[in-house]
Amino acid sequence: MAAKLKEKFPGEFALRERMATDFPFYAETNLKIATKDGKIEPFRLNRAQRYIHDRFEKQLKETGRVRALVVKARQQGCSTYTAGRYYWRITMSRAKNAFILSHAQDTTKKLFGITHRYHKHCDPMFKVRTDAASTTELKFSGIDSTYTVGTAGAKDVGRGSTIQYFHGSEVAYWAYADIHFMGVMQSIPTGDLGVGTEIVLESTANGMNGKFYDMCMEALEGKSEYQVIFTPWFWQEEYTQQPPVDWEVATDDEEYKERYELSDAQMYWRHLKTRELGSEWRFRQEYPATIHEAFQTSGEESFIPPKLVAEIRIPKPDLLDLDQPAIGACDPAWTGDRTGIGFRIGKRVHDIQYHHGKDPTEVAQMCVDYINKYKLDRMFVDVIGIGAGVYSTLKHWGYGHIARPVNFSGSAKDVDPLGNPKYLNVRAQCWGRMKEDMEEGEYEIPNLDELATDLMAPGYHHNNPKGALQLESKKDMKARGVKSPDGGDVIAMTYAEPVHKNLKNRSEYVKVVSEYDALNF
Repeated sequence: MAAKLKEKFPGEFALRERMATDFPFYAETNLKIATKDGKIEPFRLNRAQRYIHDRFEKQLKETGRVRALVVKARQQGCSTYTAGRYYWRITMSRAKNAFILSHAQDTTKKLFGITHRYHKHCDPMFKVRTDAASTTELKFSGIDSTYTVGTAGAKDVGRGSTIQYFHGSEVAYWAYADIHFMGVMQSIPTGDLGVGTEIVLESTANGMNGKFYDMCMEALEGKSEYQVIFTPWFWQEEYTQQPPVDWEVATDDEEYKERYELSDAQMYWRHLKTRELGSEWRFRQEYPATIHEAFQTSGEESFIPPKLVAEIRIPKPDLLDLDQPAIGACDPAWTGDRTGIGFRIGKRVHDIQYHHGKDPTEVAQMCVDYINKYKLDRMFVDVIGIGAGVYSTLKHWGYGHIARPVNFSGSAKDVDPLGNPKYLNVRAQCWGRMKEDMEEGEYEIPNLDELATDLMAPGYHHNNPKGALQLESKKDMKARGVKSPDGGDVIAMTYAEPVHKNLKNRSEYVKVVSEYDALNF
């Protein structure tokens, strides 16, 4: 290999320079991987790995460091890529430390085995001698660098020496995530000393709870220095299987196939994998097509199922009906939860916004601005907590003819054909009416991951004395680590009572809503 490289690169300096700056080239010429069929081959980046690499390099160029949260389908090679990248980093520089923290001992051994293979097969021209090698550490003589692995089962793992390159594997499954972030993460330099450092936290998702989920949501909202990188399952070339001649894609799956431009072989592989896993929601979580599929509660638990949420996120340009009333809603919160506000016209939800740290007067002013800007026929306000003050302020300011109070804990009115109560309270009733409208079809929400997560968040049951549908309480959601579904509550609140259109606003609708849609759809 070295001889061939020297023929292609007469000057050793040019060769070494490319090796030090071009990881895909370095990986293919120096590193070996064990393929899924048991062969030892050069490490050529697949599509997911190439995408991750490009995102890392772009962030490194723009900010001087890598801070990445990678949400992925199973067995796409993110850990293999990161292990190779960090082996490259520490052997191509001096006095650097890489640390890899995994969720389980078996995975830790596997990751270190990947690195040992890299070192064993590395071209002699670029191989750095080790001082010592144990089951958890490689020490490289002459360059004062180390490559260490650990398991997140021990609370104090990773504390101590300075770390320039940190890889957290399957972070959503760490037993002591908060403790590790207070410990090992503090070993990574920040500020000017952090230039060139890299933190890669990757995982398949584990529901809408935990440290990894919270960090991803904060990053998606632009509230941290991390970037979120998602890789869908169908990027893997091996995730295909030729179907039998008589096999056809199920009618319910045709839209899924069309949306992601999948082949019959990919759909048949998906069909077999879904049967193996036992349900479609498990497939979507283990092999997501979008990031909101990855972060989902189980299909058996979610009141609004992931499949329905996926359908209503699809743009429907001809859906606008200006003959329908414009209905807004506000779910106020001062501290902790987000204040949510939004509006819909008919079956199109035009806007959902989230705000933090707003006092009652500020929320009331926000409602007034919303009413005036979008010419709303109604603005519903949740009056539990600080919402009572918001509603009182709106009435005092002369908006009592538009604002209406909603008490989610109040008694529901809807009954089934036998006269039995359908819902336990107003909140369940609002969500139930919203779901029925969505299920009728031709419904659209803004394509926001945060909103999709909110809609899929609450579970439900019927175990009250009346047998009425009971939506999971925010208290119970919090107990399992799930945030308040503020965006979902906002849309649901627009179904609190029937609303009639103010015909005087029609001309204003055409202007305001058209301008809004031009920017957002």
